[in-house]
Amino acid sequence: KYDHRANPENATTRMALWNRFETIGMLFREGLLDMKTLYGGIGGVLTVVWFKFKPIIEMYRDTEYDETAYENFEYLAGKVLEYTKARKITGELVHKVMDKPGTVT
Repeated sequence: KYDHRANPENATTRMALWNRFETIGMLFREGLLDMKTLYGGIGGVLTVVWFKFKPIIEMYRDTEYDETAYENFEYLAGKVLEYTKARKITGELVHKVMDKPGTVT
């Protein structure tokens, strides 16, 4: 389903999203974005997307990509999740991620 050879069109769209979140994560790590601004712009969507695709990204890290691929995306997803938990922000998908990471489909 997620193999880029089996579904190249969706793979391109998916990887464009991952790359966008990777860049945002890099900007956050460099101190060019603060969490309040970032969360106001994308909310918990980034975390939900990370946990949905985490197993696929990990598979790519093991097979085709460098082991550090999308590390800024992963880092930022963790920080956004911490921010969400600390502020007791609600939302069905966010709570699903907090309760059982990796279960978002």
